[in-house]
Amino acid sequence: MSITLPESVENYIRHSNAYDADGAAECFSADAQVRDDGKVHGGRDAIRAWISSTNAEYAATNTPVACETTAAGCVVTSEVAGNFRGSPLRITFNFTLGANAINALEITA
Repeated sequence: MSITLPESVENYIRHSNAYDADGAAECFSADAQVRDDGKVHGGRDAIRAWISSTNAEYAATNTPVACETTAAGCVVTSEVAGNFRGSPLRITFNFTLGANAINALEITA
């Protein structure tokens, strides 16, 4: 099954799966926020640091299995596999999108 994703989301996942923190961070607007694991990472530099840290710790890959369009963006359900207990897990990525970038991302299990 092929999943169609908004361009900024597709680019984020592609860069993330290549462990390219710089490329993945550039998919976000300058003042974007990411909420993950009870923490908020605000701004592109903090998001870049979060991506680098999670890449090093989990070496995870993200395979989208569903995408639902919302008024603010989209919700992507992915199978995420990596160096963590219970791998792979189904994870929900709730994206708020701007014209050409991700404005916010909330990640939940």
